[in-house]
Amino acid sequence: MNSVITSRILFLFFIFLCSSASANSDIIGSIKVIQGDVIIAKGDSQQKAKLHDKIYEGDIVETKDTGNIALLFVDGTQFSIGPNSHMIINRYLFSPKQKRYAFDVMLNSGSAIYTSGRLSKLAPEAVKIQTPQAVIGVRGTKFLVEVD
Repeated sequence: MNSVITSRILFLFFIFLCSSASANSDIIGSIKVIQGDVIIAKGDSQQKAKLHDKIYEGDIVETKDTGNIALLFVDGTQFSIGPNSHMIINRYLFSPKQKRYAFDVMLNSGSAIYTSGRLSKLAPEAVKIQTPQAVIGVRGTKFLVEVD
């Protein structure tokens, strides 16, 4: 009897761990265009970015001298990053049924072009693009930001 209860508890604990891990690994978009050298860091690992790779919350995108990348998020937002750039996807949430939204990225260096998708139309206050010197609240549909 005790072994059955212990087995059930371990099984439920395993299910809880798996569901917690998958909640943080939802695909939030993909690579639409890529040129040159671009690295995507996920946790402790780094890999060369490839066309159609999936992107996730927490990913770090780094372009080299010849690198350019365009990310397409699930809501249709596009974020294009120029050469010698470093960007962190801090938070992304697009859940229209629950009316929960967030787009928060940190552009540490380089340049980027933001083109709004459905998220900024439904909740413009949820879009935040940070730089080392300022935070940009987005109310328009497209803009360029450069960080030295």
